[in-house]
Amino acid sequence: MLDSQSATFAERVWEVAAQLGNNAPKIADDIMGAAFPLTCSQARAEGALRMLRTGIITEVKRILRNRDVGLVQADFTEVCDGFAPLVKALRSKSYFVESAEEYVAVPDLIAEPDLLDDARRFMRRKGLECLAEADRLDALFVAVTGGPGIQPQYHHDNPAHQGAH
Repeated sequence: MLDSQSATFAERVWEVAAQLGNNAPKIADDIMGAAFPLTCSQARAEGALRMLRTGIITEVKRILRNRDVGLVQADFTEVCDGFAPLVKALRSKSYFVESAEEYVAVPDLIAEPDLLDDARRFMRRKGLECLAEADRLDALFVAVTGGPGIQPQYHHDNPAHQGAH
């Protein structure tokens, strides 16, 4: 996609998000046919429309995550100087809130602690799922290589990690 097309697509994502919320699948379904009519037609003819939709949803999620909210963040840091280092340390400008089924910008999470609680719980659960999967991959690696056992970096049954929930 050319840069000008990317910018136009991103603008359209934000326009539709203002109407439908930050729900990437809904946004993708709403705009993909108009944004990429020839590509959608060809993908449909070749039986690849689902795969195309998956890629478009991924791009929509990226656009929603990378929204520039720096000015709004500055307003929140003025309200409480204690927020500034915490917000600055975050790796994303928005986080998925499961109950809202959308990405929510950090300033909005600060303004609505219930959404912040949902976002942090979702992120923690996904992190624990990733760590458990890494343990399974460690076990597979040992089985495949026949090498000595690998001490898992994390194990969901390890009492040292129980407080992380």
